[in-house]
Amino acid sequence: MSIFGLEIGVEPVGLLMGVFEPQKYTQMYNCNVYNVEDIPLANRQSIPLGLMFLTLGLICEVLYLPCMLAIRKHMDSTCFKFMFYIAVADMLALFISGVLTGYLALVGAVYCSYPKLIYTMGAWAICLWGTESTAEMVLAFNRCVELSSSYWADVLFHGKRTYLWMMIPTLYGLYFLLFTTPVKFSGLFVSWFFNPHVGYIDDFGQTYHNDLHMIHNYIVVVVLTGTYSTFAIILTVKTWKLKGSSTGAGASRSQKRTFFQVILISSVNATAAFLYVYMQFARITEFLIVLAQLTWMLSHGIPPIIYLLLNKTVRRDVAKMTVLAFSKVCCFIKMEEGLSTILAGTRIGPASSIAH
Repeated sequence: MSIFGLEIGVEPVGLLMGVFEPQKYTQMYNCNVYNVEDIPLANRQSIPLGLMFLTLGLICEVLYLPCMLAIRKHMDSTCFKFMFYIAVADMLALFISGVLTGYLALVGAVYCSYPKLIYTMGAWAICLWGTESTAEMVLAFNRCVELSSSYWADVLFHGKRTYLWMMIPTLYGLYFLLFTTPVKFSGLFVSWFFNPHVGYIDDFGQTYHNDLHMIHNYIVVVVLTGTYSTFAIILTVKTWKLKGSSTGAGASRSQKRTFFQVILISSVNATAAFLYVYMQFARITEFLIVLAQLTWMLSHGIPPIIYLLLNKTVRRDVAKMTVLAFSKVCCFIKMEEGLSTILAGTRIGPASSIAH
């Protein structure tokens, strides 16, 4: 099938290519045509960037976990259901775009260093990017509908209908996983590329490319920009109509906070997508490659930071969980100290009696 002159098909070139197309897989991903050591380890290894991605990835993962637990308490809300769904995709993607990327950069890996691991993780990376960014677009649409018409919000998203909407990014992500070319890591540039042999064998997008990924990034930029521009217009009109009403002013402030949060999160997604679109036409520099990689990681890692800074509900619940966990640890330590004192007294008692 051709879209805008680009080929989109159902040929298993993704995760299961080695199972269904073993000869083609061997031909395209053969690591016997060159030696990894042809490029010295010093040129493939990046300690500063590796530490940066690894550290940022771990920090974002740690921050996201309590946020997810807080979000899960409010699953009666359509918005929070989507936030939880996106959080699951984000945490999985963070492991690849942050933690794994950092580790591979530290050891100076290229595709042929760990072919099966890098191929598999690259397929999941593409899958999770498609899933998460599509879910962001659905959430953006939901926010617009919720703001403009409570009737249509109920018709489209009420109750279990939300889970039907979640099938869109889920199935779309699975298509990316199974039927599109994965990205592969290269320590030469500390990023992921469709060409597994980048730096060893030049391809220039002739053999290794993913047309759907390029189309998808265009769509992300256009849809997120358009949807949140619409959101801003609706919010401005609604605020103007409710001006002077105390109830309306309160609702308006709440809606503005929500708008600010979701637009910050989505803007990072749109920026990441834009950079990869821009790289199709501009001269690619090492700085641009690393910037795109960092933006991709932050598109999955920035939400917990925004939630903790701007979302009162999530911040309050996380604070409660933190205090509760801390108090339990303190109680446990005191119990341990008390038990140690009792046991020590039990041991000393008989010895004192014998001495007397």
